[in-house]
Amino acid sequence: MKKYELMYIINPTITEENRDAVVEKTNDILKAAGANILKAEKWGERKLAYPIEKRKTGYYVLVTFEIDGTSLSQVEEKLNIFEEVMRYILVKQD
Repeated sequence: MKKYELMYIINPTITEENRDAVVEKTNDILKAAGANILKAEKWGERKLAYPIEKRKTGYYVLVTFEIDGTSLSQVEEKLNIFEEVMRYILVKQD
């Protein structure tokens, strides 16, 4: 299993309780694909480098996890249709 980081931005108009639900749902997506979550950090609301969907801020979350590389496509498919997540990036760690 290899180590990866997932950084994603949640829509800032979502309430605090719903943000926690989005984080849990994202963690469930990772676990369903066979990931072992090592760390999940909520960075909070920050200014975006450029507007996304006419929004200037977003709620950032960073997740470090281990997963077999062949299962990543399942994770990306689910994240692409997850409306609350405005953007994400998945990076392999050395």
